[in-house]
Amino acid sequence: MQPNKQEIINYLKDFASSERYNRIQDIVRKRTRHITIVVENLFQSHNISAILRTAECLGIQDVHIIENNFEYTINKQVSLGAQKWLSVYHYNHLTNNTVSCLQTIKEKGYKIIATLPQENNYSLEDVPLDAKTAFLFGTELNGLSPEAINMADSFIKIPMYGFTESYNVSVSVALTMMNVNERLRKSSFDWALSTEEIMDLELDWLKKSIKDAERILKRFFNR
Repeated sequence: MQPNKQEIINYLKDFASSERYNRIQDIVRKRTRHITIVVENLFQSHNISAILRTAECLGIQDVHIIENNFEYTINKQVSLGAQKWLSVYHYNHLTNNTVSCLQTIKEKGYKIIATLPQENNYSLEDVPLDAKTAFLFGTELNGLSPEAINMADSFIKIPMYGFTESYNVSVSVALTMMNVNERLRKSSFDWALSTEEIMDLELDWLKKSIKDAERILKRFFNR
């Protein structure tokens, strides 16, 4: 009989320090997939890397990257390894990956809320969070594509009080997600991961925390 995930976790955790495993257990229970981040056509590696770092710090597990015109790259000095602990999804196999990405997210039950400076259906303070919500961001150069705008369920505008017409995209993500993340965690909505999702991440993070984890697991399965 094949061991179940919990049995594998129980075996692997003995090869990690107790401090590391306790940290994994603490962090995974603060993770959420109730809100997620979608970025379209970002071309500067430091922006993508900063967004991943923001997501990880806020406990937002999933980031979706649409790569229509520019290939995803990481600036390790900015990300500080944040991508290692996230679930990062890439959409780069089609000529236009925006529709494919957003359709996939909608099929998972997410509402799509796009950030647009000229639209103001919701403010950050009143955007509803009762349903799973994906926040969609484009570049400060060209903004979101027409396909992305057409597929959005609603829009938000981040307040600005100066002459400059837009924030840097990584700043937009940080401002938006900090606001909605704090509101979500203070709410009564069921934002936490399921038991199965928690075990999946515990197992993944243990593997990434233990030297020669695959060799250790092979020995476990061959017992």
